[in-house]
Amino acid sequence: MKKNPLKSLDWKKESKTLFNVVLGTAISGLGIIFFIDPAKLYTGGITGLSQLIINIIELLTTNDLVINLGLLSFVLQIPLLVFAYFKLNSRFVVYTIISVMLFSVILAFRVETAVMGNDILSNALIGGILGGLGNGMLHRVGASGGGTSIIFQHWSIKTGKSVGVYQIFLHGAVILAAGIIFGLDIAIYTIVSQLISSLVLDKIFNGYNFIKLEIITTKGKDMAELLKSRLPHGVTMIDAIGAYAYQEKTVLYAVISVHEMEKYVGLIREVDPQAFVVMTGVAKVLGKFTKKIIN
Repeated sequence: MKKNPLKSLDWKKESKTLFNVVLGTAISGLGIIFFIDPAKLYTGGITGLSQLIINIIELLTTNDLVINLGLLSFVLQIPLLVFAYFKLNSRFVVYTIISVMLFSVILAFRVETAVMGNDILSNALIGGILGGLGNGMLHRVGASGGGTSIIFQHWSIKTGKSVGVYQIFLHGAVILAAGIIFGLDIAIYTIVSQLISSLVLDKIFNGYNFIKLEIITTKGKDMAELLKSRLPHGVTMIDAIGAYAYQEKTVLYAVISVHEMEKYVGLIREVDPQAFVVMTGVAKVLGKFTKKIIN
C-alpha cells in the first residue's frame, strides 16, 4: 500500500511556516505599496526591476501607458517558478508560490501618495524596515518570497557563496540605472532603504548558510542514530565528563544548513529534552557536505 505523504507531515511546523510566509509576505508588500513605490524609490530583485521597467515606460509615454506592478512582477516570476519546480525541493516551491501569489495581489493595488508624503527619507527608512522584517520572517522558516532569491539560493548551494553576494550585483544594477535615469537623490535614498532592510533582516535571521551544532547529552548513541537516520548530515561523537556532577556525557558535533535547524532541534528534544545545544554560524564549509535549501 502506498504511503500517504500527508500523514507524515509535521502539521504544527507547517502551520507555523504558512503563518510566517503569509504575514512576512504581507508586511513586505505593504512596505512597498505604501512607502517605497509611491515615493519613487526602489526595492531589490524582480520587484525592483519591475518598478524600473514601469517607470521608464511611463517616462517614455508621458504616463499614457501605465502597467500594473503586481501583474508585471508576477509575469517576470513565472520563469523562475518553473526553474524552482525542476531544481528545488517541492515544499520550498509550494511556499514560494503562495508567497509570490499573495505578493502580486498586494502589489496590484496602486497607492498614489506615500504614507509619509514628500518626506522621502522617512519613506525609505520605514519601507526598508518593513522589507527587512517581512523577508526575515520568510527566511526564518526556510521559505522564499520568490524572485531572484530562487536562483540565488540555488547558486549559493552550488558555489558556497552567500546569497547576498549575488543580490548586491542585481540590486546595484537597478539602483545605478534608476540613479542615471531619474536622479542621484533617488539612488541615494534607495541605497539607504536597502541598507536598513539588510540590517533588520540580519537581526531577525541568522545570515549564515551553515550552522555548527554541538549537543551535550547523556544519550549520545541514541541521539546519533536518530539524527543519522532522519537527516542527511554526518555526526561526530566525543566522550566528555560534566564538571558539575562529574557525569559521563557525549558531545555530538555536526554542521547543518541553517534551514534545517528547526528540524534538528525537534529531533534532539525528542531524544533528550534536557540536552544542552549550542548553535554557531559557520562562514564556509570544506569537504563532503550534503547541501539542501529546505526540508
